[in-house]
Amino acid sequence: MGDRGDVVLKIAGKTDIALFVSVAAAGLICLLFLKQTQNISENTEAQYDVIIEVAGEEIVRFPLSENTTYSIDQEDMHNLIVIEDGSVYMSEADCPSQNCVRQGKITQVGVPIVCLPHQVIVMIVEGTP
Repeated sequence: MGDRGDVVLKIAGKTDIALFVSVAAAGLICLLFLKQTQNISENTEAQYDVIIEVAGEEIVRFPLSENTTYSIDQEDMHNLIVIEDGSVYMSEADCPSQNCVRQGKITQVGVPIVCLPHQVIVMIVEGTP
């Protein structure tokens, strides 16, 4: 009977270690994600820019601190991007799903607004001081 108890402890020990490593890895991934998507209001000294990409190419960059609108009108697509009060959002798009418009305002680095049908990506990035 002593041998059987040792086997159960060894199996439970290996399972516990695997579970611990999995939870620790998931926690580390969450921590890195939260660090990447820091809220801009937490870091008032850094400068942030809004980049707008179409089909994988950056077409324009604006300071996040500058209230402005930018319209993309190419062929059969229309997107209107608004930068205002430290946030950015897609106010208009003529894509069928309207997911990019419904996403609302973003204020964090690393959280993009994506219009898949038009291949438009809007992101906040750390700018150059």
